[in-house]
Amino acid sequence: MPRQFFLVLSALFVMACGQQADTTPLHASVQEVQSAHPELPGLAVWVEGGEMAAGAGAAFGHADPDGRVLNAQTPVRIASNTKTYVAAAYLRLWEEGLLPLDEPINGMIDPEFDRLLSADGYRTDLITPRHLLMHNAGMPDHADDTYVAAVFEDTQRQWTRADQVEFLTANHDPIGGPGERFVYSDTGYILLGRMIERVTGEPLSAAVRRLLRFDALGLDQTWWEQAEQAGAEVQPRAHQYLGDMDTTGFNGSLDLYGGGGLIASPRDLARFWRALFRGEVFADAATLNLMIEAPGQVAPERYRLGVFIETIDGATAYSHSGFWGTYAVYIPERDLAIAAVVLDQSEFGAMRALVHELAADDPGSRVD
Repeated sequence: MPRQFFLVLSALFVMACGQQADTTPLHASVQEVQSAHPELPGLAVWVEGGEMAAGAGAAFGHADPDGRVLNAQTPVRIASNTKTYVAAAYLRLWEEGLLPLDEPINGMIDPEFDRLLSADGYRTDLITPRHLLMHNAGMPDHADDTYVAAVFEDTQRQWTRADQVEFLTANHDPIGGPGERFVYSDTGYILLGRMIERVTGEPLSAAVRRLLRFDALGLDQTWWEQAEQAGAEVQPRAHQYLGDMDTTGFNGSLDLYGGGGLIASPRDLARFWRALFRGEVFADAATLNLMIEAPGQVAPERYRLGVFIETIDGATAYSHSGFWGTYAVYIPERDLAIAAVVLDQSEFGAMRALVHELAADDPGSRVD
């Protein structure tokens, strides 16, 4: 059946954690988005912290064309939100003295990658992990429009790290020297992910899960695509769209090796962000300060070590987003974490506006 049929069916549904429609202000806010954007296949949001330490969620729409109802515990590809996890895992290894922040990467990355990058003018003898974490290594993003076109030409291609690093060198020269300017780069996080593997001797998926204490944090709807098997208790991930194009069947290797790769529910995403900022991930509170202060970042860019910094209703907020339509925010002064997904990536703006609305209000008045 066509997607439009299910959009009509979902018009009467606003769900919270799989329960029946509610009339709290949180649900009313989500329903307002649905009313304003009836074409959306689905949206889910989870709010945790403030007066709602246990958290609450709301959603509308369907997770798949068979009519499975979307809820805030339905997993999705979170794409670049993965970078926050990778940065945190790297910093955990830095805490343990196993990885440096300010040494050249040429002795830390695979010789094959070093040859490719050096031959194209990338100063691997000057680029450091800190540069990669802050996207100021002078390294552009392999995942540009040309890469997207290549993905669309063969959506089932199994990409390797080497393919993606080579794609960068074949299509982009360095943009300035290390530390000179901010240039967002998935490729940099691919290198970081591989460094984590090399020093731990574990697959990136296993290292991140162990270092960030997924099990202890109760992140039971989170796993690494292709590298891990979802447990029996895990919901199937939702279908995600680019307009009318269902991208669910695209091979996950297109964004798998550290720039993206994680699948998680909005609930798990918000829960991880709150745990990170409440000191439940790092061994030393100073590590979080390092992550969010990012000494050496090029002004006025607002990227830190794996997180963006922004202002919402006068309050400092830390955030990250993901290409397929995910967004996570944490506001320290309110101890408030919010994560959301919109199933049609082209309507990211509507979902982001909802998150900002919820973040600006008293969370207790929204979810009690």
